[in-house]
Amino acid sequence: MTERRGRGRPREKDSDTSAAISRAALQRFAAQGFEATSLREIADDAGVDVALISYRFGGKQGLWKDIVSQAGAALREALERALGDSEATGAQKRLEHSAHAFLTYLLGRPEVPRLLLRDITIDSDRSKWLLETLSLPLHQHFIALAQAAADERDKAPAHLEFRVANFIYSAASTVARRERLGKLVSGVEDNAQFAAALEEVLVKGALMP
Repeated sequence: MTERRGRGRPREKDSDTSAAISRAALQRFAAQGFEATSLREIADDAGVDVALISYRFGGKQGLWKDIVSQAGAALREALERALGDSEATGAQKRLEHSAHAFLTYLLGRPEVPRLLLRDITIDSDRSKWLLETLSLPLHQHFIALAQAAADERDKAPAHLEFRVANFIYSAASTVARRERLGKLVSGVEDNAQFAAALEEVLVKGALMP
C-alpha cells in the first residue's frame, strides 16, 4: 500500500533529500557552471532519481535559482550574525569586523565565490538573478557600513561605491582562484597566511585606505 502524504511540515526524510540535492547542485554548479552541469550528474551525486529533482525544483533552472537564493540568504545571515556578535561600537570597527567575517565566510565555503563569479559576466537571466540575489544585497550591506565609517571620519574616500564593489568581487575572485594564485605568489600557502594577506590587501589597502 502506497503511503499517502498529508499536509503540514515536510517529513524529515524529504528535508534530508532536498538538502542532499542542494549540496550536490552547489558543488557541481560552482565547479562546472550551469551549462556544463547536467541534472543526471547532480542526481547521481545526491543518490536520487533525476525525475525527483525536476519534480521538486521544476528543472535545472529552478534548482540553480534555489541554490543561489540559499547561498545569498546564508551569507547575509552570517554577516548579520557577525555584526550582532561583535562588541565593536564605532562605525569603522563595524566595517572592519564585517569585512573580516565576509572573507572568513568565503574561505570556509569557496564554492560560494565560484558560484558568484560563474555567470555574473554573461548577459542572461542567470546573471541578473545573481546580481539581484547575491551581489546587490552584499553591496548594500557594505555600502551602508562604509558610508557610516566615512561619516565617522568626516571624510569619505574617493569612489566609495566603486571601492566596495571592487572589494566584494576581488575577494570572491581571489578565493575562487586561490590554487592558481598560490603558483604565482609565495608566502600564502597555508590558510592563516592567505587570510592575513587578503585582509591586508583587500580590507586595509582597498576598502579602507
